[in-house]
Amino acid sequence: MKVTDEILNEWSFRCHDGIVDLNDPKKLRILKEILDENGINLNEAIDSDAVTFENFILEKYAKEGQTINGLQNLYNAINNNPQKEDLFNIIGSNQGKSLTQGEVNLSDIDKTLFSLIMQFTSVTNGEPSELWFAIIFKGKAEGGVGGKGKKSDIVSDVSVGDEQVSLKNYTQIDTLDFGTLPKTELLDLKRLLTIYSIISGAELNTSLTRNSINNLFNEISTGEFQQDLQEYLTDIKNSPNKIQQRIYTSIKQLLPEDNVKEIVNEFISLINNAIKIKVIKVNWWGIIVGGKKDIKNLYLIPSEDVTSKLFSSNKQLNPAVTQIKGQNLFINGNILLLNQKPTEEKSLDEDYYEDEN
Repeated sequence: MKVTDEILNEWSFRCHDGIVDLNDPKKLRILKEILDENGINLNEAIDSDAVTFENFILEKYAKEGQTINGLQNLYNAINNNPQKEDLFNIIGSNQGKSLTQGEVNLSDIDKTLFSLIMQFTSVTNGEPSELWFAIIFKGKAEGGVGGKGKKSDIVSDVSVGDEQVSLKNYTQIDTLDFGTLPKTELLDLKRLLTIYSIISGAELNTSLTRNSINNLFNEISTGEFQQDLQEYLTDIKNSPNKIQQRIYTSIKQLLPEDNVKEIVNEFISLINNAIKIKVIKVNWWGIIVGGKKDIKNLYLIPSEDVTSKLFSSNKQLNPAVTQIKGQNLFINGNILLLNQKPTEEKSLDEDYYEDEN
């Protein structure tokens, strides 16, 4: 690393103990400030050795407390790569891509960096693509510290300035796991569906696919069913039978203003609210298509647009909502990202890779 006597003296002067140390992240930050002030390419520092490189990455691209493993191996891989100068330039540059809706234009060197990061690094309670995203957009990876301490609580994977990004990585775009729905809203949704199924006689499949839910909605939306339900409620309203009393109370809780015609709309309102609560915890959703080794595409979509595109109405689930499996919401990526028309629904396979956030 080329450092003039003046810069070395200034660095020593700004260190609280007067001792310079490339292995000390706080002192490395001071050096970075001095280099920036003097217009010196930061790559002159980060490509000097593996330890300096590691400290730089953790300081610049990781939120405090976030652990990233394998950075020295990544340094060696970059240093042995024929495109190492371009790779170090991307990492050391202060100029990144902007968060803009749609498919992000990725260069070959962007994709090469992605492959190297995925191969040689790991992010505690996160996914290596978060580090790549942080470098490309000049943000900070924070998957492991972006929630309440548990992986299931993680909200933001990467912060870019004041913007929070939830990042997903899949091998294909067909079915996207958007993560867990809010616990309270999820319990309410499943309770409603169970009661709907019991009183209608319609069966729901265990994975709660959109088609099975919509078929149930079709059944309980008919005038005949709603008339039968109203008559049944009238008959058991004052029944001394405790079982009938509990059934009456459970059903009445589902009927806004005692209107049986609103029985489906109550669920639609709940699912829309649950999705909104889930989605707007961050500002952006980033969808990587590629998987564990390579990247093909990167899509960015603002949270408000995600909520709008998943909004259900007309007593039917939105075509982009594929299913609710366990605690997780699954989305049709072709509809959400590419605005394709819905096709025949298929059962969920597990042929995708994602970060489980």
